[in-house]
Amino acid sequence: RFRKRIVAKELDFVFAHNGVEALQQLHAEHQIDVILTDINMPEMDGLTLLGKITELDQNVKAVVVSAYGDLPNIRIAMNRGAFDFVTKPIDFQDLSITIDKTIEFVQKIKEQQEQLQEALEQLKYQAFHDQLTGLPNQNLILSRIRQCIESEQHNSLFAVLFLSLDSFKAVKEGLGHIFSDQLLVEVSRRIEKCVQPTDTVARVGTDEFAVLLNNLQDFQEAQNQAELLRQALKSPFKLNGSMVSSTTYIGIVNSTVGYAQPEDYLRAADTAMNYAKTQGRSSTALFDTSMQHRTLERLQLEADLQEAIERQEFYLNYQPILSLKTGQVVSFEALVRWRHPQRGFVPPVKFIPLAEETGLIIPLGEWVLSEACKQFSLWRSQFSNYSPLTMSVNLSGVQLENPDLLHSIDEILQSLSLSGSSLKLEITESILMNKRSTATALLEQLKARHIQLSIDDFGTGYSSLSYLQSLTIDTLKIDRSFINGIEKREKNLEITQTIINLAHSLKLDVVAEGVETQEQLDILRSLGCEYAQGYFFSRPLDEQAVVAFMTQSHAW
Repeated sequence: RFRKRIVAKELDFVFAHNGVEALQQLHAEHQIDVILTDINMPEMDGLTLLGKITELDQNVKAVVVSAYGDLPNIRIAMNRGAFDFVTKPIDFQDLSITIDKTIEFVQKIKEQQEQLQEALEQLKYQAFHDQLTGLPNQNLILSRIRQCIESEQHNSLFAVLFLSLDSFKAVKEGLGHIFSDQLLVEVSRRIEKCVQPTDTVARVGTDEFAVLLNNLQDFQEAQNQAELLRQALKSPFKLNGSMVSSTTYIGIVNSTVGYAQPEDYLRAADTAMNYAKTQGRSSTALFDTSMQHRTLERLQLEADLQEAIERQEFYLNYQPILSLKTGQVVSFEALVRWRHPQRGFVPPVKFIPLAEETGLIIPLGEWVLSEACKQFSLWRSQFSNYSPLTMSVNLSGVQLENPDLLHSIDEILQSLSLSGSSLKLEITESILMNKRSTATALLEQLKARHIQLSIDDFGTGYSSLSYLQSLTIDTLKIDRSFINGIEKREKNLEITQTIINLAHSLKLDVVAEGVETQEQLDILRSLGCEYAQGYFFSRPLDEQAVVAFMTQSHAW
């Protein structure tokens, strides 16, 4: 009778007598989009059911139909994820309209999720493969080396070869990039023909290739394989009607070195290849400990990093984040820099990963947070006409697991009389997923302090709709890789549009990173992006340059 009273729809109904049965049906049926539930039910009431539904499947939306339509019940229901609340006695035409709206919302979210997933799948393929040759790239071969490291515990032997061509530059300068590209493709095909299907061939540099040899019986196989490759690449290549010869240098590292990180194997093979270049044309070299100068350099950098924290060699730059509606600065992202007394400027990409590996990111991160907040405290009164203004600070995965993090944040904010709303913490998407159990509770505690939360580099990791819904975040920052070329590459435009639509459907703001041209800015405005940062507006600035920037007039 209930179904007949609803305006005729092409809908399938599944009925349950109580909340327990409803959950069982939800487990059994994978196509349920909307749940209609009363509040007063035996065994499990509707409000409890709402919480269970949210835990089980956040794509399912619930409509509460109940005579208990007082404000407290409605508030509890909506807080527990109800999409709408219909009071009894039922107006079945109104209920039908509510069901339509709910289904339309669910389908829209699913469509956006599918579009995003499809775009990200293609992007992930591109992220792990070389566009020119179709070979795996460095990211993929590192992943497979990691698998071999784990398998080595079961006595599985492997080796990594690093190959470099010395003719590429001459071909490019003499024949042009079309034929130098053709040379790389031909080299790729020859290497692939020399190895087993279970091995991995990757392009890891402009004219550099790496080969991962799996399941070796002994390491002489690696030497034999290197010789086979050297001979195969020794034969001339036919390019533009001319025969072009190439010299190949090969470095080899065996799994007996016992490295724990895949990057170390690739570096060791590269080191051996560079040594081979000193031994004559078309040489091959096997890595040994005498070539470990790069490892020693890393250890020295680690020691320097420890001293740099103690000697206060770090400083901050600040990159403005602007509103695309008003053109005004709304926030600054604090970026740590290192000026070494002997090395000079040390790029963050070189010392930040090392700081995370060694745990030095804890004291360094606390210093960054403290200095950024101190500077913001000064600017708050100086730039009082810019309101609300916030300070954005990056948070690493190691910091997320630091039990003293909240205490440190509280102390810093209280000492400067700053409210939590002045601070915005940026956490990368991959860190949130990898530290999900730790992150969820921590984010809720940060949110309770009114601290704003951003997902940095969104789109480069998992991009899961369900985890976005479950986390208490405010902003998505679109990774610069999507913005770069958005005016030329349709795929970048589609992905950016999908991310913006997804964010808005979840009532999140969007910041576009890496904006460098007026055309990119115009496109982002047309897509409804709220905020942006990048060299088009300003490079990261020191404190004095920020003051000058803020006092100048800009027409964005």
